[in-house]
Amino acid sequence: MNFAFGAAFISAKIGVSEFPPFLFTAMRFLIIALILIPFLKIHKGQMKDIMIIAILGGGIHFSFFYLALVNSQYVSSVAIVLQLGVPFATILSVIFLKEVIRWKRIIGICLAFGGVIILIFEPTIFADLGGVYFALLAALSMSVSLIFMKKLDNIKVFDLQAWIAVISCVMLFITSYIFESNQINVIVNANVLGWAAVIFTALVATGIGHAGFYYLITKYELSKITPLTLLAPVLAIINALVISYFSIFDNFDEIISLKIIIGSLCTLIGVGIVMTREEDKRIIQSP
Repeated sequence: MNFAFGAAFISAKIGVSEFPPFLFTAMRFLIIALILIPFLKIHKGQMKDIMIIAILGGGIHFSFFYLALVNSQYVSSVAIVLQLGVPFATILSVIFLKEVIRWKRIIGICLAFGGVIILIFEPTIFADLGGVYFALLAALSMSVSLIFMKKLDNIKVFDLQAWIAVISCVMLFITSYIFESNQINVIVNANVLGWAAVIFTALVATGIGHAGFYYLITKYELSKITPLTLLAPVLAIINALVISYFSIFDNFDEIISLKIIIGSLCTLIGVGIVMTREEDKRIIQSP
């Protein structure tokens, strides 16, 4: 599961270098939508929440995620900042759902945000703030969608994923039509690597990553599984470093420094503390 999520960061980075970000995201969701059409069912009384989840946790979240990759030279900054979705969701739960958090989770939240602050003031990341800001927006949009996910009742994983894919696909093709240009030429002239990135990102991230995560949470407590997902950004960074070192693909120039390591560890440990305290099995994550 974590290898799938970690590899999906790389394929997405390759994909947005070949396709405009909104078009790339739309094509990714089109593939998922075609596969999950049999799971598309009407859930009476819950369609409003499903629509909000699809827009925030699907189209908007992934748009910001791929915009972050386009505007960031480094995969590491995007991979780490995205982990703030969990602390964001916890804070929103306190504000809107009146949940009570104890001192350990408060420390975890402070540690997570403190790690990102350290990353921001790293000179190489500081010159890469466009990607960081988009990653923050991606994390925030996902965290808001998690609040609505908590309201869902008896909806199967692929039923929800089918609606997310269909709604996001339509939304993003329209967005691409408005804000991007030459889509037909881009699609016709895209190389094999670009198309492989689209297919790999759709099938591996969803078919292996998400499916693996959902399978595990049906077998084990969420508090035992979610901390393990912190391996995903670590593997994404390792993959990016290896690709950069051996110049396997273009547009990868990953570096590592002591400040990046310290900031990343602070954020991941903080998120891990917040995750281990979470008990709601209906929370659904996205890489």
